[in-house]
Amino acid sequence: MPNEFAVFARRPVLITVAGTSLSLPYRPAAVWTVGVGHIASLASELADPDGRDLLADLVMDHPQGVDNLREESLRILAEATGRKWWEAARLIATAASPEILGRLVLAGVDPWGRSVGEWVAATYALCVKGADEKARLRFEFSLSLPPSGFEDEWDDDGDDAAATLDAVQAMMGTK
Repeated sequence: MPNEFAVFARRPVLITVAGTSLSLPYRPAAVWTVGVGHIASLASELADPDGRDLLADLVMDHPQGVDNLREESLRILAEATGRKWWEAARLIATAASPEILGRLVLAGVDPWGRSVGEWVAATYALCVKGADEKARLRFEFSLSLPPSGFEDEWDDDGDDAAATLDAVQAMMGTK
């Protein structure tokens, strides 16, 4: 179970690529947001220049390096936000839309002053603010659907995908 307090963390993030451990410095939400554009190499985007050089060498010198970098990038996104990595990525992308970003800025939520976990939580809160239960569940369901190729990760926490879909359809009156 992830640490629910990780969303507040202002400490380095540890990764391991090709058997080599590396500490990535704390980065505010704004840096993670740019990095999510290259999600498979997000960890490289968060690294300092020496760390980026080391990761580039590890990826070039070790066949498993690319896969390790992708796995670690997805893992740290999930850990830092307390959500599945694809949910966090969708919320980060949503926050970058002009309307949502404008509302976050007007509310005083600064991506340079917040952790990525806080940024994702603020985006979620804004998106469900004033929504009734049906709309909130619809939004949560849209976040929960894994991207193509990652369907087997949907129920890692014990959720039954079919039961969840049935419950949402029943609530929406489509079943």
